[in-house]
Amino acid sequence: MKLKNKVALVTGSSRGIGKAIALELAVEGASVIVHGPLESKELTLSLEQVSTINPRSIKISAELSDSNAIAGMFKTIQTTFGRLDILVNNAATQKPGPFLDMKEENWDHVLAVNLKAPFLCGQHAGRIMREIGYGKIINISSVHAHDPRRNYVHYSCSKGGLETLTRSMALELAEYNIQVNSLVLGGIATDLTPADRVEKVITAIPADRVGDKKEIARLVAFLSSDACDYMTGTSITVDGGLTLGFCASRPDL
Repeated sequence: MKLKNKVALVTGSSRGIGKAIALELAVEGASVIVHGPLESKELTLSLEQVSTINPRSIKISAELSDSNAIAGMFKTIQTTFGRLDILVNNAATQKPGPFLDMKEENWDHVLAVNLKAPFLCGQHAGRIMREIGYGKIINISSVHAHDPRRNYVHYSCSKGGLETLTRSMALELAEYNIQVNSLVLGGIATDLTPADRVEKVITAIPADRVGDKKEIARLVAFLSSDACDYMTGTSITVDGGLTLGFCASRPDL
């Protein structure tokens, strides 16, 4: 188990890709903090499944658009574990709408959860990691950081900012033996992805399939391990070839 005795926080891990990541990190030996914005059956079920693998795991509900809630989450982590080795900034939200009609509050909320929260979580985690002289931070980004999608200007901007945040954090945290990298995802299916959306996206993917969340989870586990001690400030695109010029030919994507 390459993450034995490590402590990991995965934001947005009550379902989808985040839940798959939490389960994989537990399989590799980490105690996992399962996170969701609210107390829910999904969050409880996620913890139950993760705890079956590693009983030292816990759950925390915290609204990531609230800086006080984020601070409280890290206080709980410090009190419970006394350390944090791995932070996965996975949580994200999107409220689609045309650029000219987009409401300011929708812009603010998406930027708060998708960009400001990783910044704040990175600060809190980085301070803990600095004290122990070790840390891994993985930001979950999107191909839409570079290839915008109609009606998602706020989401695309937040992910573009996340890419710059990754490199900036890596630069400043390297001296503390903290590595910061990102996964740039495209065409990954979860239980929340509509079937018609999957069928449409596949037509633009050279691999002729969508990615599986377990594939992303295994990559996160790799980036969280000692095998990546010399890798920092790097963005790895995981999209089955989606961004190899195919998006330009399919404006409806």
